[in-house]
Amino acid sequence: MSASTDARWILAWLRERILVSSHLLVPLALFVALAGGVGRVLVRTAIAFLGIVAFRLWDDVEDVPHDREHHPTRVLCRLASTRAPFFVALLGLTLTAALIAFTGGALWPFVGVVVASFGAFAARAAWPRLRLLFTHVLLLKVPALALALSRPEMPLFWKVGAVLSLYGAVTAYELVHDDDARRAPLASALALVDLACLFAGPVIWVRFPRVFF
Repeated sequence: MSASTDARWILAWLRERILVSSHLLVPLALFVALAGGVGRVLVRTAIAFLGIVAFRLWDDVEDVPHDREHHPTRVLCRLASTRAPFFVALLGLTLTAALIAFTGGALWPFVGVVVASFGAFAARAAWPRLRLLFTHVLLLKVPALALALSRPEMPLFWKVGAVLSLYGAVTAYELVHDDDARRAPLASALALVDLACLFAGPVIWVRFPRVFF
C-alpha cells in the first residue's frame, strides 16, 4: 500500500478492524439502540454502527504512532499519510450526526463526545502513561450514542441506567482484553469505576421499575 490516496486501504482496514470484530460491534450497536427503546430499532442500530465504525477509524488514526511500535503490520501503519483516513472518519461522524438529527435524536451528546475526543486524543499523546485514563474518556462515545439515539419519551432513569451499564461494559472489556491496560497506572481504580457503572444500571431499573415498551 504505497500511498494514503490509494482507496484500497479502506477495504483492507474494514477487513482488519471491523469484519473480524463484527461479532462484537454489531451486538454493541444493537444494545446502543435498545438502550433508547425498541421503536425503529433497526434504523437506530444502523446509525449506531456507523458511528462506532467512524469513531474506531478516528481512534486508529490517532493511534498510528503507538501502533507503529506495537502493531506495525496494521493497515494504517503502512500508509504514507493518515490524512485520508482522518477525512473519512470525520465524514463518517458528520453523516452520523446528520442521521441522528434526521431521525429526531438529540445531537448534544454526540457533538459533546466528539469535542471531548479531540481533547482526549491530544492528552493521550502528551501523557502516554495515562493512556488508559484518556481511553476511558474516548469510550464515552458508546453511552453518548445511546443518549443521542434514545427516544424522547424514554424515562430519564432508564436512560441513566442504560448508559451507565453500557459504559461499564465497554470499559471493563477494555481492561479484560488488553494486557497493557491492566498494567497501566490507575488500572485498579478505573476497574472499580467500571464495575460500579456496570452494575449501577440494573440497580436503577430495579429501584424504579416501569414498563416502557
